Amino acid sequence: MYNLTYRKPLMIFLTVSGLMMFISSFLYFLGSQSLFVEPPYFQFVFGLIIIAFLPFSIYRGAKRNFSSHGRLQEKIIYEFTDEKIRIIGETFNSEMDWEKTYKVLELKNWILIYQNRQIANILPKDSFGENLLGFKDLVKRKNIRSKLK
Repeated sequence: MYNLTYRKPLMIFLTVSGLMMFISSFLYFLGSQSLFVEPPYFQFVFGLIIIAFLPFSIYRGAKRNFSSHGRLQEKIIYEFTDEKIRIIGETFNSEMDWEKTYKVLELKNWILIYQNRQIANILPKDSFGENLLGFKDLVKRKNIRSKLK
């Protein structure tokens, strides 16, 4: 979740701004000469929220979502054919047409198969084994929007 969150330009900007505010206000309180005329309480608190609370809340939200959805905790088997993506869990079976796939994104250790702009199936790359190149070829043949390495 961190990787997905901090890939967005807005989050990068907020994090850099928060870090700069926190460091500059912290240095002010240590007695360093700074640009601040008044004590920078707001900048200190805002910076602290951005660099500490935001990552903690992302972690807590992901952990809560994983804990509250039993299907996320099941062993899931994915089967990719030319027509469909089959998802088989311990308590469910599902099929998705390739035509309804929004996009496929490859990260360093993950493959994300997006159903729409916000919902993705997240698969570890190492679970593909030798079939990773075949999967990438299938995605390209299906003309699905993708960012594959």
